Amino acid sequence: MPVTRETVRRLMLEKQGVGRFPDHVDKSDVYDTIDSLGCLQIDTINVVERAHYLTLWTRLGQYDKEDLHELAYRDRLLFEYWAHSACYVPFKDYRYYIKSMNVRREEMRARFSKRSKADPELLDRVLSRVRDEGSLSSKDFEGPKRKGGWWNWKPAKLALELLFGAGILLIDRRENFQRYYDLAENVLPTGVDTSEPSDDERVRFFALKTMSCLGLVKPQEVRKYYHPWSVKLDRTSKQLKELLDRLVSEEEAVKHSVDGDKNPYYCLPGDLDRLEEPGSGFGFDEVRLFVYFDNMMWNRERIMELFGFERRLETYVPKDQRVYGYYHLPVLYGDRLVARVEPKMDREKNVMIIRGYWVEDGFKPTEDYEDKLSRNIEEFARFHGAEDIEWRA
Repeated sequence: MPVTRETVRRLMLEKQGVGRFPDHVDKSDVYDTIDSLGCLQIDTINVVERAHYLTLWTRLGQYDKEDLHELAYRDRLLFEYWAHSACYVPFKDYRYYIKSMNVRREEMRARFSKRSKADPELLDRVLSRVRDEGSLSSKDFEGPKRKGGWWNWKPAKLALELLFGAGILLIDRRENFQRYYDLAENVLPTGVDTSEPSDDERVRFFALKTMSCLGLVKPQEVRKYYHPWSVKLDRTSKQLKELLDRLVSEEEAVKHSVDGDKNPYYCLPGDLDRLEEPGSGFGFDEVRLFVYFDNMMWNRERIMELFGFERRLETYVPKDQRVYGYYHLPVLYGDRLVARVEPKMDREKNVMIIRGYWVEDGFKPTEDYEDKLSRNIEEFARFHGAEDIEWRA
């Protein structure tokens, strides 16, 4: 019997760990949240706070941001690598990224020559310095910093990034958000499994993990969670459907249909009871803010199909073409995305400024919603050290 879209999105919220804030959060909760999400996207934009901290806040509420830094760079339970985009990934999953590293290693010299027009021997010189001197950042290498974005890195920075992508270097630490690179063997913690899985085992891991993170998924949605370019998935949507059907025959997955969608959906057997009792025990009616770099918001088509919400990241859109704000956040109320809000942190005055607010068509705010929105924004502001909130919307 087909399940409703409401059931699919409620299961998704549960699998994404969106619920009532815990009364107390420690470092293990931060790790468990990242582990359950599979990875945590890192982003540099700092209008309020960098996205990786905000994704955690949406699930945990008040927590110590230093816990994330310790988990990655002191405890060595997380490492930085390409998963969806640039992400923190649990070190226990390291082996499933070895193929990506090997593919990038084979391409490394050709990509360096094409991108930098410099002699690829610079890769060897950069690696030699890291080997001799220990962890280094791009500022430790000579050469002017070029204007522009990713494509205009100086050759030494490009060399570091390509060596990192190849798994030869890993990120040892960050200082003021700047990466410091070291030899992989110096960063890898003792006991991490570095045996490369078979290709089938690797793709199975990403398919099963995606169902664990999202609940019911279509085959093409496996390609949108762990991005194919990042993890070198090397599977078409048709091939992923064949894999998922095989997992069904092996009783590692369950096949389902969804109202109004001719495509098959798949989930883990352990989630079957949540589908047969739609709405049972969901009980979440609070407000949460999301960033577009949040795992739940990655797939534009899925968000539109399940929530009827158009994903519009306008950070890179010219100002005169924006419908909403430069860095606006979708607002969840219960199991619906109902509005957008644009906060900005004035760090000199310790004030959270609400620059814009837009309600989605068809949603009529209630007193309950407005109370919960105000309370959530107050908690959001407090998390960022704001002493006051200024509404300019």
